[in-house]
Amino acid sequence: MMGTALASLLLLTLVSARQRAARPTAPNPTPTFSKEVSRILQQNCDSCHHPGDIAPFSLMTYAEAYAHAADIRFMTATRKMPPWKPVDGCAEFDGPRVLPQADIDTLAKWVSAGAPEGNRADLPTPLHFDGGWTLGQPDMVLENARAFTPPADRDEYRCYSIPVPATPTTDGSAYIGAIDIRPGNRSIVHHAIVYLDANGESAGLDDGSGYQCFGGPGFGSSVSGLGSLGGWAPGARPAFLPDGIAMQMALSPRSRVVLQVHYHPHAGQSGPDQTQLGIYLTRKPVDKVVSFVPVINFLFHIPAGDPSYKVVGTLPFIERFPQDVHVVGIFPHMHLLGRSMKVEAQTPDGQTSCLINIDDWDFNWQGMYQYKAPVALPAGSRPLLTAVYDNSAANFRNPNIPPKAVSWGEATTDEMCIAFLAVTFDSEHRLKGIVADRSWVPPLMGR
Repeated sequence: MMGTALASLLLLTLVSARQRAARPTAPNPTPTFSKEVSRILQQNCDSCHHPGDIAPFSLMTYAEAYAHAADIRFMTATRKMPPWKPVDGCAEFDGPRVLPQADIDTLAKWVSAGAPEGNRADLPTPLHFDGGWTLGQPDMVLENARAFTPPADRDEYRCYSIPVPATPTTDGSAYIGAIDIRPGNRSIVHHAIVYLDANGESAGLDDGSGYQCFGGPGFGSSVSGLGSLGGWAPGARPAFLPDGIAMQMALSPRSRVVLQVHYHPHAGQSGPDQTQLGIYLTRKPVDKVVSFVPVINFLFHIPAGDPSYKVVGTLPFIERFPQDVHVVGIFPHMHLLGRSMKVEAQTPDGQTSCLINIDDWDFNWQGMYQYKAPVALPAGSRPLLTAVYDNSAANFRNPNIPPKAVSWGEATTDEMCIAFLAVTFDSEHRLKGIVADRSWVPPLMGR
C-alpha cells in the first residue's frame, strides 16, 4: 500500500510538472519610448542631447528619438555613446557615462520592434534645462558686452574683461561649487579659460570687444595664486565639487573675470560669438579651496610621419609635491595628433597610483574627470604623464597632409601635452582659520 501511494504521488508530481512546462510563458513586453526608453535617455543622454547644447540633435521627445532610432541602437551597441574615455582599472570616477548592458539591450529591442511610442501617460516628469544650462540656472552669468567676430583665416585668442557683480560676503570672496561655459558659436570656439583679475588690470585693455591675448590673459601681477576657475574644451561637462570644497574668487569693486576664448575657424567658417560663463556658488561651508596644478611637457618635437611618438611630463620646475595633497579631479589635454594619455603618481614609498588612462584620445570629448573619492598623494609624490601621438598620414585627424613636424603651440594644428590636477591641501582647514601655503604652485599654462 505504501509503495502504491508513493508511486501515485510521483505520477501526480510528474504530470503537474509537465503541465507547467506546457503552459506558454508570458512574453517580455516590448519596450516603448514612453515607459522604458525615455527614462534611459533622461539618465544617460539628455544632458547633452537637448536644444542648444553640445550634441548635434535633441532626444527629449518621442519624435526626436524616433528620427534617430537606428543611430541610438548602433552608437550604444558599439559603446561610442555615451562618450566615456577613461579605461577601467585605473581610477574610480564620479558619474561615469557608461550605459549598462541591460539598457543597451532594451534600446536595441525597442528599435527592432519599430520604435513604438507607447502610452504617453507612462512618460516620466520631463527634464528642464533652464536657459540651456546643464546644472540649472547659474547664480551669475557673465559675458562680454557685445559679440565678437574673429577673422576667418587664422586662430584668434581673445580675452574679455568682465566685471564681477557685487555680492556681500564676510571675507570678500565668492566660493564657487561649479562653473559652466556655454560657447556662443560652437563651430569656431576651440576652448576657453577663466582667469581671475583681483585688481582690475584687464579693464584698461578691453574696449568692449575684448583684446588679443595669445598664450595668457595679457597681464601678470593680479592673476590669483590659485590660477583660474578652470576652463572648457569640446566634450567637457560641468559638475559640482564635493561638499566642503570650492574654488575662490575675490570680490571687490575692482574685481574682474577674464574669459579667454580661443577661436579656430576652419573651412572659412566664422561668425559672431558671445560665449557665456555660468558661476554656481556653493551653499555649504568651505573648508578647502581647489588649486589647479599642471603636469606638463612643452619642450617636445613630434617628427613628421611618426605613428607612435611618446612624450613624458611632470610638475614643472619642482617635479614633486612639497605638501600632502588630495587630487579631486583631472583634466587631460592634447590636440588632434593625440592617441593616448596616462597619468600616474609615484609616491615616496615606491608605489604607483594611476590617476587616469585614456587609450583612445578624441579631441572632441574632453573634460574634467572628478574622482568618486579624492586621491591622497603624500609630500614627495611625483606625478608622471605619458602621452602618445600619431603624426602619420594614416591618422585621419592629422591636420597636415603630408605630415609635418609639430611642437607645442596654441593653434589647433600645433600640439599640447598637459593634464591639470585639481588639488586640495591636507594642511588647510579654513573652518579653523588655517590656509595652506600656495606659493609653490606653478603658474597655469595656456591651453
